[in-house]
Amino acid sequence: MQKRIQLTVTLVACLFFEGQGLTQTKSFEILNSKAEQGDTVVVRINPQWQGPMVCISAFSKQYVPNNRGYVAIGVDVYTKPTSKKPNSRGYPVYLIECGRGVRLDYLFYSEIFVLEKNFSKTRLAGKGRSSRHRKGPEKNAINNAFSINRFVQTDVTDGSSYTDPLKGRDVIDSFGLIYRDNKKLPHFGVDLRTPIGTPVRATNWGQVVLVAVNFSKEGNMVIINHGLGIFSVYMHLSHIDDLRNGEIVEQGQMIGFSGATGAGVREPHLHFSIKIHGSYVDPLKFIETVNSLVK
Repeated sequence: MQKRIQLTVTLVACLFFEGQGLTQTKSFEILNSKAEQGDTVVVRINPQWQGPMVCISAFSKQYVPNNRGYVAIGVDVYTKPTSKKPNSRGYPVYLIECGRGVRLDYLFYSEIFVLEKNFSKTRLAGKGRSSRHRKGPEKNAINNAFSINRFVQTDVTDGSSYTDPLKGRDVIDSFGLIYRDNKKLPHFGVDLRTPIGTPVRATNWGQVVLVAVNFSKEGNMVIINHGLGIFSVYMHLSHIDDLRNGEIVEQGQMIGFSGATGAGVREPHLHFSIKIHGSYVDPLKFIETVNSLVK
């Protein structure tokens, strides 16, 4: 039965493109197929293939497109570079049915080629890091915030561009494997130097899924769900505005003030993160990539 379904889909695709007189049979396009570890890849599903149950499969995950057919895919920092894979093949990307994961286009697939990232080593793991373990309830609250899937099928941003949470970018520590004495330990965000009391603003429209007060490691923290599996995180705040879980915030809305709360903070700064379907990515490169490629 499954073979018949596959054959039917293939024949329908062939007849469709033959009837349209098209020579281009791509159902989707990877707009930046070469990416480094920690980067964001953007895929565009072609209009004739878009639909409410059409998704993209990459890195063994399903990605729901926005209403214009764009998908943002996070390349995990631990992803093995393509050059180190057998036969140097890329990571396959398919058009699938959302949920069941059945391929919809058996005539076409594409690949993401991952380049090894040379992360700048800016700090030691033993300096500025907390020796305290995160409390059980705190860990559960964070995990629950990232598991909220109410808007996984919805682009809460409605296509709005992403913006910096601060007015300037004074980076203390960048994203990635930055520790000189621990090559496998990741820094899952960027630390932006800023005086205590600087306004911190939401990078885009989204739903507040966690307002954390005085957490062991993160201090005061806000997590926002932007839909389609994309979250933003703001740590070490000195004060959080009157936000409630479930509240919708606007792009650029002030969510609090920067600070130095939480364990192991060497100097006042904002730790800013972006997480896509469970994978943290370089948040500053995410903003630049998505804003430039998603039209």
